[in-house]
Amino acid sequence: MDLKKVLTSERTITGKKALKTAFANYTLNRGKALQKIDEKTLKEQLKKIKENSLSNLDNLKRKAIENLKEQKIQVFEAKDAKEACKIALELIPKKETLVKTKSNTIEEIKLLEKLKGRNEVIETDCGDFLLQLCDEEPSHPVTPALHIPIEKITQKIKEKYKEKVEEDPEKIVEWVMKFLRKKILNGNIGLTGANVISSDGAIFILENEGNISLVSRIPEKHIIITGIDKIVPTIHDGMVICQASAIWGTGATLPTYINVISSPSRTADIQKKLVYGAQGTKEVYLILVDNGRSEMIKQGFGELLHCINCGSCLYFCPTYRQIFNKYGLHYIGGRGIGMTLFQEGVKKAFDNGLYFCTTCQLCKENCPLEIDIPKLTRKLRKMSIEKGLETPVNEKMMGNIRVMGNPFGEELKEGKIPKELFCC
Repeated sequence: MDLKKVLTSERTITGKKALKTAFANYTLNRGKALQKIDEKTLKEQLKKIKENSLSNLDNLKRKAIENLKEQKIQVFEAKDAKEACKIALELIPKKETLVKTKSNTIEEIKLLEKLKGRNEVIETDCGDFLLQLCDEEPSHPVTPALHIPIEKITQKIKEKYKEKVEEDPEKIVEWVMKFLRKKILNGNIGLTGANVISSDGAIFILENEGNISLVSRIPEKHIIITGIDKIVPTIHDGMVICQASAIWGTGATLPTYINVISSPSRTADIQKKLVYGAQGTKEVYLILVDNGRSEMIKQGFGELLHCINCGSCLYFCPTYRQIFNKYGLHYIGGRGIGMTLFQEGVKKAFDNGLYFCTTCQLCKENCPLEIDIPKLTRKLRKMSIEKGLETPVNEKMMGNIRVMGNPFGEELKEGKIPKELFCC
């Protein structure tokens, strides 16, 4: 990665300006939301839920699958990204139009690459739609289009759709929502992720815009793809995570909508007999993806799976604030590096920022689950060194220590600054 090129790019420069405004708004809103709750108690609940869930994951997964199947949701398990894509493609006929919502897991398994040229995929999240419109990569898991200048958005709308929209957020959102509503109404298949799955048979999908409510109900087929780490014991546990996701994700006390899906649409209005396939979706499919998660738990990195994808850590991360999504791969930031290592190998993690973390602890301090990314990063770097992967600067510093007994490579004298300074 050419860091100098990334740092001096127009995307990074404009993104930093946008982030400054977003950060100010986010911290203000989050502060107000936290004043309304018992923060300490909520954090303790979250930790307990995630720790219990991961330590009992196989049993909870079995119960979730049994309950969901009993409720007429078809469930598939995928050991890796390749198998997840294979299952999804078997469920998605060619040429069918998909209406999709924001999903980190769908990005993780690279399903959109497989669908390109095979199916029309409409991004229905406002931010993801703007990325698609501007041919951009996401810069944040919650607000993916945070870095795109408003002038570029209106220009792209004019170029692609021949419509003039004022450079005003409200006017742009109004245009995007009207445009997407027509697309959603004509979609054949809804494609979403999920925020939480309870072993007692509920799938939680959070949103603020209202697009997921439509995508999960209007098309006759709804396909949900998510990681096994989203499974928790009960519906109550799911609601706790929903609340935390809103507070640390957007600074709201609750999401605007919490979609709880337990089956395809149904009615019992005639003789109390359950009939599936009413006004809403007639078929619901769930693909549970492992893709390295079980191995993470096995090797002592399960703490990375405590993450609820709120993105709070990124606002405070000094590395992310400089290079955005170039720190990480499918998941951004230090946690993303860990996911990359177990999903695509040490070399991929090394190339995408394994040594970018400054270990400043700001991520841990601002994480609702206090995930210790710096500690885990040091463990990941040890794995990298064992594979012979180390930065040239680190190699030089360690060589200096072996030869001179210090990282500077020269005899130290009081009052004299070494020619090269290294940080350990």
